[in-house]
Amino acid sequence: MQFVLPKRTLRLRYLSLHRGLSELLYRHDPVGLAAIGAPKDEYESEVSTIIPRLKGATGPEDVRRIFHREFLRWFGDEQTAGPESAYNAIACEIWDKFIEH
Repeated sequence: MQFVLPKRTLRLRYLSLHRGLSELLYRHDPVGLAAIGAPKDEYESEVSTIIPRLKGATGPEDVRRIFHREFLRWFGDEQTAGPESAYNAIACEIWDKFIEH
């Protein structure tokens, strides 16, 4: 028997995750947008494309890889996105706080 959550519950969980990841990225500021005074919602677009990919994550390494690849896609190159290793702290915090395992 499969248990299905109501759509409202799923939407609230998604919104909570989205908000939490956006705040975390703004705090860590991987490409320096907060440092130049960007609005607090600056990373929301990136988060929207990252969340669906997190379903397949099996550990912090996967989370780090997902975030780095999305930032490369959004910002065009490693010069702006930085090296994958720069996403270690972000990945560990996300794995510990936001991903059920």
